[in-house]
Amino acid sequence: MKIFQREQRSLFGEILDWMLTPLLLLWPVSLALTWLVAQSLANKPFDRALEYNVHALAQLIIVEPDGRIQFNLPQPASEILRADESDMVFYQVLDPQGEFLAGDRDFPAAHPRYNMPAGEVVLRDDELRGIDIRVAAMWVRLPLSTDNALALVQVAETRKSAACWRRKSSRG
Repeated sequence: MKIFQREQRSLFGEILDWMLTPLLLLWPVSLALTWLVAQSLANKPFDRALEYNVHALAQLIIVEPDGRIQFNLPQPASEILRADESDMVFYQVLDPQGEFLAGDRDFPAAHPRYNMPAGEVVLRDDELRGIDIRVAAMWVRLPLSTDNALALVQVAETRKSAACWRRKSSRG
């Protein structure tokens, strides 16, 4: 009598073992990758809107003949920028010395200038007043500036509509 003798299994059982084990290991990885790809695809339209807003605000920076930098956001444009009923939109414009020109004073600090080339929009997730936000920031080369000075324009939006849109689309 052999104590450690393994019972003879059917060919079907052996094939099932060889197929099921890898499937059980790959299934969680597949779910995680699918979720990451879906998140990325769902965020693209919102990121594009933020990039558009940064470029629009950058065009409103003016250098006066005396060298003063001004930002003039007309009231109708401000109302359009903040017209979304499901999300809050924040913005900030800083001059080359980092002095506040317009927008929200308590805006989160941007990445250092050397990490962001002028004219390129950089997106990041951050927090403002305890609320999760998506931020688009861009260093803007000032018009008619002789010293290649850069101003910073940042626009942020809360994440409610993106989360709501993802929930609606996942319901089918």
